[in-house]
Amino acid sequence: MKRASFRLLMATGLLVTLFCNHVLAQESKTIQFGVKSGINFAELFGDDAIPESDRKVGYSFGTYMNFKLTKDLKLQPELIWSLQGEKSESKGRYNISYLNVPIMLKWTEKRFYTELGPQLGIMTINTSKDVPQENLLENFETFDLSINAGLGYEVYEDWTLGIRYCQGITNIVENLDLKNSVIYIGIAYRIF
Repeated sequence: MKRASFRLLMATGLLVTLFCNHVLAQESKTIQFGVKSGINFAELFGDDAIPESDRKVGYSFGTYMNFKLTKDLKLQPELIWSLQGEKSESKGRYNISYLNVPIMLKWTEKRFYTELGPQLGIMTINTSKDVPQENLLENFETFDLSINAGLGYEVYEDWTLGIRYCQGITNIVENLDLKNSVIYIGIAYRIF
């Protein structure tokens, strides 16, 4: 996807999220909106993964909406851009980015929370650097399905720290056993 298209997609997603939140917030005070960002530790795993690879450090940022279902249970859809991939000292590096849409169920207990939910990823960029020809990956899938689990802590009234593990369910390259695995550590700020 070209950079201009990616920027347009991100801007449109943010505007739609802000508009929906504004309309829904007029109806109920049980909806919250915020932003989040963090650091990713990503790798590719499976029978066709690069041997002896390390987790690649990347970053992510995006928005979320939070719908209060009960006193302790919330539904939290998100729109997150995430830089993932893999790196190896001898086999090069893959930069793979996704526009991820997690739908998380969030259980709260005082200032702590746990979360679980599915995630749909739409690939936006895939590049490689210093990858030998025999390890070069082609025919990437456009969509990636994962499952997320995490926990966190409310540091201040509007600020939370969290850790999340993302386990790929579908293969990211056609005809190869290769899936995403990401550990995310981040911070979120509730705007309203």
